[in-house]
Amino acid sequence: MKDQRDDQLSFEARTGYLLARLGSLAERSWIGMLRRHNLTPSQHAVLLALRERGPLGQQDLGRLIAVDPRNVVPILDGLAGQHLIGRHVDPADRRRRVINLTETGRSAADDLAKSVTDIETGFLRGLNSADQAELNRLLRTLHASLTP
Repeated sequence: MKDQRDDQLSFEARTGYLLARLGSLAERSWIGMLRRHNLTPSQHAVLLALRERGPLGQQDLGRLIAVDPRNVVPILDGLAGQHLIGRHVDPADRRRRVINLTETGRSAADDLAKSVTDIETGFLRGLNSADQAELNRLLRTLHASLTP
């Protein structure tokens, strides 16, 4: 595979441009997938966090998905309206609400996880598995260096 087309402008080979362009393409695929699942990005995060970690307190869940606890309630309301989550008072601390996946929610989270994998597989199809792993490592390193 050639690194640069004959008609490619020099800025098109710059890392920042490539990250922005690929980010835009990835976001389009991502948003389309979320629409097919009738979810927002925050709802996606809640479902997959609960799938991975199991039942969580509402405040813990908010911290885990990086959403202010005050803003978690509308996200949860939408998921509860779709019967994807349950909310229960913690018997050990009546002030604490525990969030869990319903059976419908578990199935939806499993489908969602598969869709995420399918999108990533398609998006990275031009790289072999070693290059995919290296790209992931480099992106995680870059992300860690730019986030607090």
